[in-house]
Amino acid sequence: MQGNHPSSPARLLSCPSAGAITTPPSSTMLQAVLTTTLLSLLWATLGHAQGPVQTNFDASQFQGIWYVVGVASDDQGFLESKDSIKMPVVSVIPLANGDLAVKFGYPTPDGGCQKVDATFTKGSVDGEFSNAAMGQTYIRVFHTDYKHFAVVFFKTEKESVQNVWLQLYARTPELFPEGVQKMQQLAPQVGLNPSQGALLPKSDQCASAFP
Repeated sequence: MQGNHPSSPARLLSCPSAGAITTPPSSTMLQAVLTTTLLSLLWATLGHAQGPVQTNFDASQFQGIWYVVGVASDDQGFLESKDSIKMPVVSVIPLANGDLAVKFGYPTPDGGCQKVDATFTKGSVDGEFSNAAMGQTYIRVFHTDYKHFAVVFFKTEKESVQNVWLQLYARTPELFPEGVQKMQQLAPQVGLNPSQGALLPKSDQCASAFP
């Protein structure tokens, strides 16, 4: 930043003159600085937290058809197009080795349905996965009641750019109030805010994608 400054860096760092009187910072000031620092550290920690994992996650109950009724992310591409995204369909099949065979059906602008097959590789704990082929380095089922909704967290890395995603799954293409509430509670834990989310409109383009 150019321009005239009242004091140069050297002057700001110099010791006071012999005639100057210095006063030690008050305890109130020190407390304020310490509080601000601790809050900043806490906010940074929450922003990078991985969040919870569903207790006693049961893949056999999680299997079946899900609809992605809501999404939140800090991904720039998503933020620029979130108002035009329609509701995808997801099929989950548990495998014998603990992995999940997952099929996605994405409604396309031309009225079609793009199908994508993926494998979620089981992580160190139940309910935790990864999918290297799609750059999803960390996948975690935050919470689910299996019958109505699930909140699923994704951490992606593509070309050294990392992003976080929170997706709300539902067993039917309808919003489930408890699911929406749970997603709103969990979003701040991964550094996401309401402006980065979208509720996705229903679409029948992929309704018959997975029999």
